[in-house]
Amino acid sequence: MGPVPAVRFSHRPFEEALADLKRRRGMSYRQLAYLTNLSPGYLNHLCKGTRTPNEETLRVLARVLHVRPEYFREHRLNLVIEELEARPDVVDTLFEHLVAGAAQPGLDTEQARRWRPALSLASG
Repeated sequence: MGPVPAVRFSHRPFEEALADLKRRRGMSYRQLAYLTNLSPGYLNHLCKGTRTPNEETLRVLARVLHVRPEYFREHRLNLVIEELEARPDVVDTLFEHLVAGAAQPGLDTEQARRWRPALSLASG
């Protein structure tokens, strides 16, 4: 098995992070399936990005691949969403922060399009 990644978090999509960890460990789908009690077909779907793992699957894969669940971006996003759902005031603060940041110079076109409606509300 390969060494545990030195990075604390992966910023890559789940399927890329999982495929990379599996490759580094020298594991086949069948080996990973055996160790996680997940089907090889399901793991293949996860590595191709055609299926999205639930939290329990993220935790099992992290344990078997010797990383913390937080290594996977999707787990961190799930934690953030849970926190935001529990704290509406934080949602408002984050939204205001994002809108204010969107008004800054250097905003690329895609970001500007996404925030244009919010910017017009904020200035009106």
